[in-house]
Amino acid sequence: MEHFNLQGKKWWVLGAIFIVLLLEFLLFMDRPFFWDALTKAQRANWLYTHDFSQLVVPTDLNSGHPPLWIGGIALFWTIFGKALWSARLLLLLVNLGVCYQLWIMLCRFFGKEVPWWLMLLVFIEPTFLAQTTSLNNDMLLLFFTLLGLNSLLANKWNWYALALSGILLTNLRGIYIFIALTVLHVILVRKDLLVYQSKMLRGYLIGLFVFLMFLIYQYVILGWVIITPNPHYSGHREAVPVRSVLKNTVVFIKSILENGRLLVWIPLFLLLWRSFRRKTVLSASIRSLLLVLSVFLVVFFLGFVPFSNPIGPRYLMVCYLLAGVLFIKLLYELPVKGYLRKGLLVAMVIGYVSGHFWIYPPTIAQAWDSSLAYVRYDAVEEDMLEYISKKNIPVSEIGSQLRMNFRKIAAADASDVKDLYFATPNLDVNPYYLFSNIENATSDEEIRELQQHWEVIKNIDHCGVFITLYKNPEF
Repeated sequence: MEHFNLQGKKWWVLGAIFIVLLLEFLLFMDRPFFWDALTKAQRANWLYTHDFSQLVVPTDLNSGHPPLWIGGIALFWTIFGKALWSARLLLLLVNLGVCYQLWIMLCRFFGKEVPWWLMLLVFIEPTFLAQTTSLNNDMLLLFFTLLGLNSLLANKWNWYALALSGILLTNLRGIYIFIALTVLHVILVRKDLLVYQSKMLRGYLIGLFVFLMFLIYQYVILGWVIITPNPHYSGHREAVPVRSVLKNTVVFIKSILENGRLLVWIPLFLLLWRSFRRKTVLSASIRSLLLVLSVFLVVFFLGFVPFSNPIGPRYLMVCYLLAGVLFIKLLYELPVKGYLRKGLLVAMVIGYVSGHFWIYPPTIAQAWDSSLAYVRYDAVEEDMLEYISKKNIPVSEIGSQLRMNFRKIAAADASDVKDLYFATPNLDVNPYYLFSNIENATSDEEIRELQQHWEVIKNIDHCGVFITLYKNPEF
């Protein structure tokens, strides 16, 4: 790898990003858990209310993922009080760490020929930006991933050991990242893009040892590891038939290209195709970056596509960031005309900004935590709940797949959470039904039934994010 040094780099770029993260923390301080993060709130709540009597939650709450993130939330609740802001303080610290590691990577790969301000374009990637506001564990996983990548490229075994341990203790997807980094290490050394140092093996041994100790502990407590017997989650670990593999392949590609990313990935592919056809000699940094991106893509593809677990765009977040870095790097190292370079950079900005406004029809599943479109939901939900309360409609008569009834779990007093439980969704018996495009659980057939035959009592829409209260015509 080419050597790099942080002297003379634009430190104030990092400072500006940190200021934005602080402002984001203040703005979103009271924003509740959302979507998949709701289950993290439930598990963290169990650890908190049981005073860390054990470090894994019971099987009826456990999806199999390691508890580093939920344990962190419960710890911050214990230290600072059980409130949303204390959970978001933990997220802020993680965000600062992620952006610092990403900045280090940019300093490594961006040479003097790349204008410093282009670093900012990488940070506005829509799914990355959305995840800085989400109380899920993906930012913690991304932190350890970037720390591992930077430590590997710098041959720093102690930080590498910490990164690998964190990767494996944050999420089961960390197993794929561990494999990707291992494969990457081997290829970089064989391609003479990284100097082999035997001490780096300590990082793998320590990471595996820590993970093994956790697995042993969980097995002693729960009697199982990795694949949970909880029927709500166990179906996500199954192999799928060929037809489903093809469908998952389409979903994988869709995840890469949606939210405006097609304006980066398609030009990136064309630039690489042109350079290969012309047999352009690529610099060591570009070859290393291309190799890193390729290995992550291949490992994720082989790890996600053959199995039944839904593929969330946020799972590929590190690939989006690497693609953005590689795209900008190619624009300034390949013989690209000035007007074309400027046009492609403008297209990149347009793609990333427009990504927060991609909203599909209700019958198409959407990953709402992959763009900031979801932040418009809170006001919509609040207005609908106020309307239901004003009209004295019993929530027990309203069927819904929405999980907003769990959103107060981080409140200091969560005793009123049960008051928001809606009826089990069943169009045959529900007098009312509450539907929003923010959830993907209501089937296409049920959506069409609601739209065609049920009466709309109230519809609240904010820039495409909506909640509709329907009344059953049979009642």
